[in-house]
Amino acid sequence: MVKATVGIPSLLRKSLHKTLRALMQQSEDDFDILITYKGNLTREFEEYEKVLNIRFLKQKEGLFEEGLNLVLENADGKILLTTDDDAIPDKNWVMEHVEFHESNRDVGVISGEIIGKKWINYPNSLYMRFKKTDFMHEYSPAFSEYKAYLTKTGFSVDREKGYGKSIAIAGVNMSIKREVYSKTRVLTYSLRGSYNESYIAVNAIKLGYHSVVMKKAKVVHLDNDSLSRPLNNDWELRIEKFTSPYMFNFLLPIDLELLRRLLDQVEMEEEKIGISMAIEGIENKLPPKKFRERLKEIIEKSRNMYYER
Repeated sequence: MVKATVGIPSLLRKSLHKTLRALMQQSEDDFDILITYKGNLTREFEEYEKVLNIRFLKQKEGLFEEGLNLVLENADGKILLTTDDDAIPDKNWVMEHVEFHESNRDVGVISGEIIGKKWINYPNSLYMRFKKTDFMHEYSPAFSEYKAYLTKTGFSVDREKGYGKSIAIAGVNMSIKREVYSKTRVLTYSLRGSYNESYIAVNAIKLGYHSVVMKKAKVVHLDNDSLSRPLNNDWELRIEKFTSPYMFNFLLPIDLELLRRLLDQVEMEEEKIGISMAIEGIENKLPPKKFRERLKEIIEKSRNMYYER
């Protein structure tokens, strides 16, 4: 078994060349690469098989979450690292992730340092308004030391920024112990892959491990337009972020009555739409892919309302 697998769900964008060239320069060489891709695999990418221990696995259906699940299902390293096809890992990236895991047996998931544009956690607006209320209480004492934690209402919110225990994990710079990733599949419920990393982190906590953000293993993330970091018109992403109670409820049953009370108090339209959807999905026990269809339907109905403002 190799020490590490690097997983990259990809659309085979040109920026992937920079990612692969950075992986060619790693100080640690005991790793393989698994790329799940949509699109046509061209010779220019196949050429990397001559210099890297790399596998290409075609994604035949689904969205980002299905691509990530292919990585989780097919990785075989003791440690699984993930990044994006528009990211440039530092030369010590693999080594520093592996060393941290080996030195911290109780840590199941790690996110490293990211230079560049990061995803925005829109539900922090709820935390700022309701942080002294029951709505933002930690789900359980397991989250008492976490800077970013899960609330009883099913949101990942940031108590404070910085490094340490956290479920605010970024997939562009993430690593997972085999004991965790072999028992984890992300929920195929969203359109933009929201909170798949936090889902993995919470599952790691459920399995008895910690989730940590560390100031090591740097990755430069290019400022490209993407599903989770749209350069313009983020209305659809905002709605999706507020549906997270539906997702987390699959791991840890949330306080649905408390969530209903929160819905009565929120004012922003994307909060109302997203939370209402989460409640509907939980109450009706919608399967993830049915929830995704419903999410697409609701977003299409609300799109004109937002863009015509």
